[in-house]
Amino acid sequence: MIQPRGPRVLVKRLEEPKPASQLLVIPETADVKESQYALILAIGTLQQGGIVPGDVVILKDYAGAPVFVRLDGEDGPLSECALVMEDDCLAVVEGIGL
Repeated sequence: MIQPRGPRVLVKRLEEPKPASQLLVIPETADVKESQYALILAIGTLQQGGIVPGDVVILKDYAGAPVFVRLDGEDGPLSECALVMEDDCLAVVEGIGL
């Protein structure tokens, strides 16, 4: 596992929740940017605090540097994650069960 240094967090991007109402039909090809929802996996020495591993946060658009991490030990597959600055975490999302 990677341990972030300084005011950084290691996150794994999640799929954005789809709206319950289907008033607008958005084609799949229009969905080109990465999800803003992410699961916190590890934290560095944060300056503001309020974020713990396991939280789901909303990130700024295009935030983070991609890294590949083995989440299931040394024999597990590589998972694409991201290292983001603490300030790139805009909000903690309540009520999303994983």
